[in-house]
Amino acid sequence: MFKGVISYILLTSSFEYLYATEKTSTTLSDSITQLQLQIKDLQTEINGLKNQNNDNPQKDSSFSTYSSKVLAKSNNKENTFNPYLTKNSITTDTTTYSIKDLEEPYEGVFNTKNGINVEDAPVITSEGHATFIGSYSGNNSIPIGQIPTNLFASTILGQRNKFDNYEIFFGGLITLNAQTWFGDNLKRVNFENEHISNFSANGENIYLMDAALHVLANIGEYVTASYDISSGEEEEFSLNNAFVIFGNTTVSPFFVTVGRSQLSVSTFNGGGPSTASIADYLRVGKATNISLNYKTQALNLSLAAFTNDDKKADFSAGLFYADSLTKDITLGFNTGYVYDLNGAENENISLIAPEKTIGVYNIDSTIAYSLGEGIFQFNTGWATSTKPFDFNATGSDVYTGAWYATANYSLMLRGKSTNFGVSYGQTYNASAIPMLIAGNPIQDGLSKYGIQKQLIFSAQRAFFDEDVIFGPEWAYQKFYDGSIMNTLSLEVSIYL
Repeated sequence: MFKGVISYILLTSSFEYLYATEKTSTTLSDSITQLQLQIKDLQTEINGLKNQNNDNPQKDSSFSTYSSKVLAKSNNKENTFNPYLTKNSITTDTTTYSIKDLEEPYEGVFNTKNGINVEDAPVITSEGHATFIGSYSGNNSIPIGQIPTNLFASTILGQRNKFDNYEIFFGGLITLNAQTWFGDNLKRVNFENEHISNFSANGENIYLMDAALHVLANIGEYVTASYDISSGEEEEFSLNNAFVIFGNTTVSPFFVTVGRSQLSVSTFNGGGPSTASIADYLRVGKATNISLNYKTQALNLSLAAFTNDDKKADFSAGLFYADSLTKDITLGFNTGYVYDLNGAENENISLIAPEKTIGVYNIDSTIAYSLGEGIFQFNTGWATSTKPFDFNATGSDVYTGAWYATANYSLMLRGKSTNFGVSYGQTYNASAIPMLIAGNPIQDGLSKYGIQKQLIFSAQRAFFDEDVIFGPEWAYQKFYDGSIMNTLSLEVSIYL
C-alpha cells in the first residue's frame, strides 16, 4: 500500500513539474512514458489489494431490524401509492416490474417490482397477516409480522440479499382484540372432544392474541436460519417455528427448508381482521418437515415430507400464483393438497376422526381491479376432505367441505391505508366437527357443533403509523344445532 501512495506522490509531482517547466518535445514524450508506467504500476498495486481482500473476506456480523432494510420507504404510502404500475420487458426469459415517474401511467394494480408486491398498496390483513392478492406472493416487502405464514420462507429468501451474509435481523407483531358478543349459549368441548362449560350468550373481553418475536440470521451466502417465539393471553411462551433455508434466488430458483415450519399448502381467505375463514377447520398448520421449493416472480411451488401423529409418512404440496393480467387487473391463485391432516397440526378433524387418514384439497383465487382511487378485490374459495367419514354423527360416511366468497375495497384515505370488506361462507356435512367461536379467539374450547354459515362485515385503517392497524368487525355465525352468535371485535395489530 505504501508503494501505491509513493507512486501517487510521484505522479502528482511529475504533473506539477510538467506544468511548471517548458521542455522539448522529446523530454515531454519521455515524461509521459514514465507517467504511464507509474500509472500502470499503481493500478497493479490496487488490483492486488482488491484480490487480497476478496481472498480473505471478513465475516463481520451485525444486527438490524427487518423493516429497516426491507421497507423501501418509511411509511410514506400517502406520497407514493398509485393503483397503476409499469411493466418493463427485458432480454431474459423472465419479466421484471418497476415503478416509474408517478406522472406516467402505470400498468397493473400493484407495485410489481420483481413480481406482485403489495408494499405500496393499502394494508389488508386477517389475523395479522396479509390477505387477498398479498397472500399468494412471496415478493412482498412488508413488515415481517405481516408476511403470510404459508409463504414465509419464500418471502424471507426473496429479501435475504438486502442484508449482509453474516447478519442477524429481528421483527415482531403484537395483536390485541377487544370483543363483545351476544347470541345463544353454545355447547363446547375441549381439545379431547370432552364436554366443558357452555360459552356464555353475552359477554365482553380484551385479549392479547399474540406477541411474537422473529429472529433470523444469514449464515453465509446460501443459508438463512429463522425461529420465532410468542406468547398470548395465557402467558405461556412457545416456540412456533425453527427452520433453516438453504438457497439463494440470485443463483437458483430452487431452495430447501429443514425444520419446524408452517406447511406451504393453502391460503384460506374469506375471513375478517379478527375472525378466520369458515374453511379454517380444514386448515393445516406447522410440522417438522423437509420441503423442496421453487420460486419465480409469479409462481411458488412447494413439496414437503413429514410424519403424522401415528409416525407414518405424510406429505403436502402447494401452488401459489400472482401476476398482472392487464394494466388494471391482477390475478392470484392457490391450490393445495395434504395427504393426512393428523400430522399437520389440524385441531378439528382429528378430534372426531383420530388415527384416520383424511386429507384436504383446496382452491382459492382472487381477482383485483383498479377502481377509482383504490382497488376492488373479489375472492372465492373451496376446500374439501379427501376421504369420507361420519362428519355429521349420523352413521353415514360423507365428504365435508366449505366454500366462501369475499369482497374488499381498499384505498389511501387521507394518506392512511383504509379498506372495507364483506365475507360470506357455508360448510356442508360438518355438523359434528368442533370449530372456533368468533367470540372465543384464545381457543380455550371449541363449539360442539360445526358452523353452518358465517357472515362478516369489516373495515381496517392505519392510525398513527402504517404499522399500526385498527380493524373493527362484526361476525355472525350460525351453528348446525340452530344456535347463533354475533361478535363485535376491534383488532389492533402493531408491527415491529
